[in-house]
Amino acid sequence: MGASSGPVPSGPVPSRGYGRGRGRQAGMDMIRSMGLVALVLGAWMWFSHPRTPEAINQVDWWPVALAASDAAPYPVVAPPEGFAWPATSARVEPQPDGTVVWRVGYYTAAEDYAALLQRGAFPEQAQGSIEEWIAAETREGVAGPTVTIGGREWVRMEGLPTPDERRSLVAVEDGTVTVVTGSAQWAELEQFAAALQPVS
Repeated sequence: MGASSGPVPSGPVPSRGYGRGRGRQAGMDMIRSMGLVALVLGAWMWFSHPRTPEAINQVDWWPVALAASDAAPYPVVAPPEGFAWPATSARVEPQPDGTVVWRVGYYTAAEDYAALLQRGAFPEQAQGSIEEWIAAETREGVAGPTVTIGGREWVRMEGLPTPDERRSLVAVEDGTVTVVTGSAQWAELEQFAAALQPVS
């Protein structure tokens, strides 16, 4: 009598590639996990290690200030030529109404942003235009207390906090608007305003 071949298993027979499939899936899961860890680590490094002045795009702003002084029909102001904060932008913008805008932005010592803007000279009947421009540049700023800095009266204004906080100091003299604005804290903005002097 021949030997029994034993019971025949019932049900589907596992595929030969089944083990390899599970291995590939595990490998893909590991790659996704590593990618997520790298993303989180990269975000942490970005926010916990702020950009340094060497890492930002600096511009030579002083020649632009001199050009603004030549082009503008009002006394252009700016910090001293050797101002410590690195400038990130500077330009002169003639406007269709005959006014001239001078603006320069800086990366502050506290790693925030601060900018100086001037526009003028507005005619006496252009009060509406002045208010519109101030609203645009201060991000719909709401007027607060008046402070005296550098012999000039400034109105503190707080604007909409999106995408970042916006604080502004605004002065209007003889049809010329001067705005110091940015995400910087009040102390730095007031330090900035105190440093302003006529460009010549």
